[in-house]
Amino acid sequence: MTADAQVQGVPQALAESRTRLPPVVVPTVGLLVAGLALWGWATLLALVWHSPAWVTVPLHTLAVVTLFTVLHEAAHHAAGSLTSVNEVLGRLTLPFVSPFGGFPAARYVHLTQHRSGSPEHLTPWNTRGPAWTLPARWATVDLWYAWRYLSTPGRPTAESAEMLGMLVFLPCVLAAVVGTGHGWELAVVYLVPQRLALTLVSWCHDWRPRRRPTGYHQMHAERPSQPFYRYAAIPAPRAPEPPASAAEAAPAEFHPLTVTGVRWLTGEAVAVTLAVPDGLREVFRFAPGQHLVLRAEIDGEPVERSYAICACPDEPELLVAIKRVPGGRFSEYAMGLRLGDRVLARPPSGTFVLRSQPRHVVAVAAGSGIAPVLPVVVHLLETSPRSRVTLLYVNRSGDDTLFSAELSEYTRRFEGRLRVTHYRTDERDPSLRYSRGSRPFDSIGQALAISYERYVPGGLDPGRIRGLLEARLHPAKVDEWLLCAPSEVAGPVRDALTEHGVPDDVVHVEHFHRP
Repeated sequence: MTADAQVQGVPQALAESRTRLPPVVVPTVGLLVAGLALWGWATLLALVWHSPAWVTVPLHTLAVVTLFTVLHEAAHHAAGSLTSVNEVLGRLTLPFVSPFGGFPAARYVHLTQHRSGSPEHLTPWNTRGPAWTLPARWATVDLWYAWRYLSTPGRPTAESAEMLGMLVFLPCVLAAVVGTGHGWELAVVYLVPQRLALTLVSWCHDWRPRRRPTGYHQMHAERPSQPFYRYAAIPAPRAPEPPASAAEAAPAEFHPLTVTGVRWLTGEAVAVTLAVPDGLREVFRFAPGQHLVLRAEIDGEPVERSYAICACPDEPELLVAIKRVPGGRFSEYAMGLRLGDRVLARPPSGTFVLRSQPRHVVAVAAGSGIAPVLPVVVHLLETSPRSRVTLLYVNRSGDDTLFSAELSEYTRRFEGRLRVTHYRTDERDPSLRYSRGSRPFDSIGQALAISYERYVPGGLDPGRIRGLLEARLHPAKVDEWLLCAPSEVAGPVRDALTEHGVPDDVVHVEHFHRP
């Protein structure tokens, strides 16, 4: 992890292995067909056979609730692994649920609620205000969604254009129907059942969980991309566990490790190799992506910092990368480490790990964020011959790039299964003049060799991220995402992934926390 940065893994809920989905989830499509068939039958009853409203309105309401379930699945990218399938189903079902807005906008607002930190991800409009106003609020929750989206600045142009277009088009169609003298039919077939369905859904998914949480709502909050039909056997919410004893709650013990190597990676960063005694090898066994907490006595005070382990599990020694941070007490101390010095270390921990062997992983790192990413990537490629990785790595210049030589070696070793794009914010960086390094080619063979490294001037801005997600890194082509970067890089990446329907449980994040 970054020097003097406290490593914090993604919460367990987001670190769950991704639910494997087929390209198209058949039960969801079946639900769509059933909902459309029920809606069509109820419409025939109302308009052709002139059945009374007390017969057709409940049928229409049930159909809209069914189609809402499909819409909700599509919003969470749970209708299939193909993004196009989720987009089509979402756009197809939304007009039945609400005439106000577009599917990408509604998806953005809903997924933002999931990421807000509330365990129940409740819609504020449905849970606040005097009790006598709640039914009216539930029936108009789609208007709150539209207002919430329109009050959010900086949304993508295409998404906003679709939202505004639907806000104009559908209400105009409804007004035209009323103008032709069919207002009663419109109310019975469309408007009244839709409002009743929204009321029922709001009560079920927002108001009721606030007072009596169920296993479904707890599980959905933890694993939002789980398809609806896999909730058949959800356990009831667990009772709080009793507090652990003092012995159980005590942190792991620190152990002295000997420095066996110090190598300068850049002018401001070192790689420190630590030997593990034979008797502690099991204690210090780790998974790629985990970190160590190091402790040292500095000016008479104990100072602890977390650093990612940069080695792979089969290597005999531990390796950490430490970058100098202005005012960072431990990083300044680490710059002076020498062979034979002893450093106290707590056994490895952390959840920034892959729990499967995905076919395609995209990793985004900036600066020393490469430290936890590199061992995850290398271990995956070494143990899973069918996997491949795309690494987007942001640095100021080549002189600031950690493990640059190792990355070039890995791209050659894995022969196309690892592709690295270097983003250099200093556009005067010499590496930008040579796609394969800053030195001339030594031979014709080297000049003709295929390079799997690219150098791009500028940073990884939101426009570039969205361009990649709409082309070669389309979410349908990626199984898992790794993200370790400061907030100015990580924030836009997370926002773009959410906009494109990438489930949170396939995005593994390691956060920067600088003291």
